[in-house]
Amino acid sequence: MDNNILLLKYPNTQLTELTGGYTNYTLLLEGSDPLVIAKVFNKSNCDAKSELNTLTLLNDSGVSPRIHDYFEDDTSSYIIMDYIHGINGQRFLDQGDMDKTREIYKWLGVRLASEIHTIKHKNSHSDLPIIELMNGIDSLDFVPSGLKDKVKHFLDIHIEEDKTLIHGDFGPHNTIVSDNSMVVIDWEWGGWGHPLQDIAWTVWFVHLHYPDFCEELSDIFLSTYRVHSTLHISEEAVKAFAISRVLNILNRIQYANINVKTEWIRRLEWTLNTNFAG
Repeated sequence: MDNNILLLKYPNTQLTELTGGYTNYTLLLEGSDPLVIAKVFNKSNCDAKSELNTLTLLNDSGVSPRIHDYFEDDTSSYIIMDYIHGINGQRFLDQGDMDKTREIYKWLGVRLASEIHTIKHKNSHSDLPIIELMNGIDSLDFVPSGLKDKVKHFLDIHIEEDKTLIHGDFGPHNTIVSDNSMVVIDWEWGGWGHPLQDIAWTVWFVHLHYPDFCEELSDIFLSTYRVHSTLHISEEAVKAFAISRVLNILNRIQYANINVKTEWIRRLEWTLNTNFAG
């Protein structure tokens, strides 16, 4: 990928690709002051606009990295934002540091309930996509018909709630954690939607990837969320929104290779058969 535009705008810097939780192609601009990263999207990728507008909405909130600039060249879009010092939150789970992990799941509940979901669609003019409870499974030809029928059964649910800001892929994997703080990164799936979109995905994530700890960590997260919110969270609703988030991904991978599709069909079936905390 040609990054000449970055070197022109930020001379005397060295570009280093980052992993550690960042999605897409993310570069650290070593030597910049303040230290910043560039998140690079294909110009045709509409997720860039969602991330730009979400970060702009949250700028200087402390919830997300502070955005500095946005520009494009012939092929790519570039979002320039603060480099956040710390460790990806999922790493503490992977390393078995349960004391820190419990603290992180409390922070997730506080951040989500009191600083993200308090931002209401009706009070904002920010141009973000509307994310509904998804039930468009009939068009997914690669999903077995038996699973489609089960999906329709679980999504036959009526929930009314003001739309709030949602992250779209919320969880420890999209946080940078330091000693006493947590910053939420990777907002390209951000939008306006029901708060359960984020709540269900956080619970789904820990059940799928960390079954030995899922009940305890889900309880910590949900209990903390409820301290800061009056939102009713039921088992039925968590299941429905978890399925909806999986459908969102299935729609995104329609043209992926067969191995990716097979894995996400497996995850859909697992979601249908799993009992989540509510």
